[in-house]
Amino acid sequence: MMPAVFSKSSRLPRAAAIYCCALLALITPAARGQNSADQASIEGKVCDAARKAIAGATVTPLDADGQPGPSVVTDSAGRFSLKASEGTRLKIRVSKKGFRTRELEIGPVNAGLKVMEVDLEPVAGAVSDPAFSDEPSFAVAGITDWSDAGLHGSNATAAASESLAKDAAGLRSKAESETSVPATPAARHRILGDAKEKEGDPLGAVREYAEAARLDPSEENYFAWGLELLLHRAASAAVEVLAKGTAAFPRSERMLEALGAAYYEGGRFSDAAEAMCRASDLNPKDEAPYLFLGRMEQAATEVLPCSEEKLTRFAEVFPGDARANFYRGLLSSKQARQSRDSGKFEQAERFLRRASQLDPSMGEAYVQLGLLYNARGKQQEALQAFEAAAKASPESSGAHYQLSLAYRRAGRTSDAEREMRAYTALRETEEALREKERKEMRQFITVLRQPATQ
Repeated sequence: MMPAVFSKSSRLPRAAAIYCCALLALITPAARGQNSADQASIEGKVCDAARKAIAGATVTPLDADGQPGPSVVTDSAGRFSLKASEGTRLKIRVSKKGFRTRELEIGPVNAGLKVMEVDLEPVAGAVSDPAFSDEPSFAVAGITDWSDAGLHGSNATAAASESLAKDAAGLRSKAESETSVPATPAARHRILGDAKEKEGDPLGAVREYAEAARLDPSEENYFAWGLELLLHRAASAAVEVLAKGTAAFPRSERMLEALGAAYYEGGRFSDAAEAMCRASDLNPKDEAPYLFLGRMEQAATEVLPCSEEKLTRFAEVFPGDARANFYRGLLSSKQARQSRDSGKFEQAERFLRRASQLDPSMGEAYVQLGLLYNARGKQQEALQAFEAAAKASPESSGAHYQLSLAYRRAGRTSDAEREMRAYTALRETEEALREKERKEMRQFITVLRQPATQ
């Protein structure tokens, strides 16, 4: 979810989940009445996942080349202030012993007030009492159409986000397969939450799950509550619950996977990748975390943190798995196109060809091969790969799109137009189906229980 933009007097952003573990306000001279025409003040507050202020955190601005500027330290209320030139784009690094360092892109600094999340997650072992000992910082205030949410990022990113959330729901069966459930008050609330979700009452369901977790902060209850928030697009609230659950149950693979999906939904892609990598380390022979990570890598433009090591291991542990070879080839292809390294090109081609041999119906492997050949100037080989992709996956709009472009480059205009028509028809069908699914899945609107400390 992209950061919400609003003025102090505005109402809640349309269908957006409002949650602020930390607030970062970019205030220009026009908003503050300063005399300088080129300086702006960046003010914020750093908190943990339970919305407690973090004093003594170091906040460092980074320029476009990653070079650090003068750092400041948060005060007892977690507040800080930095100066920046109006119109610039920069990053800030927020660090504190016992917490994971965060880097956040800011800008361009311009008129208006922008608010975004900057919470710090404790490192493993840093949480002394992970039990559910205090109220969550948010409240679920209502629901609205998911299709009105204004999903973050590109179409590929939004599609990956929806896919990750749905697949996280499939993790529920890993622990909820028992034939009988103890008739404890917490269990009854969780069972009632399951029933309300099936009946189409997600608002009632999330309240039952929250009560179950309050009565019994078990792994199962944390997971059920966090998953319900994730499925209904309350990403920041889901992160709060799942981060606390992960701290309490650091060996829970599915909790980490759901946390990664929640981070991804909130646009925190590096944090999402790291959560999936941690999950893969818990059980290196389980495919699920690798598949989550691979889909995230497929939608990302840059190589995600830790993904090279884990996807390499995926291919080594499962050498006969088409998906393992595909994601490893995808990663090498991305690296090759960025570095122009011939060894990476050859490595990518080897993995992608292996994937297509293991699963001839995997059209996406041929698409990636075609893109790889295009990057090396091998247009005829690229065209043949795109033709194979469209044949292997005739319902893939992406395959027809790339084939249309390849035909046009080859001067085959009529073939290009035919493939573009096929692409357009498939794309419209895909979008209609996605829109239908979004309308059927209601989105939570969350608000802070109390206003931020002034």
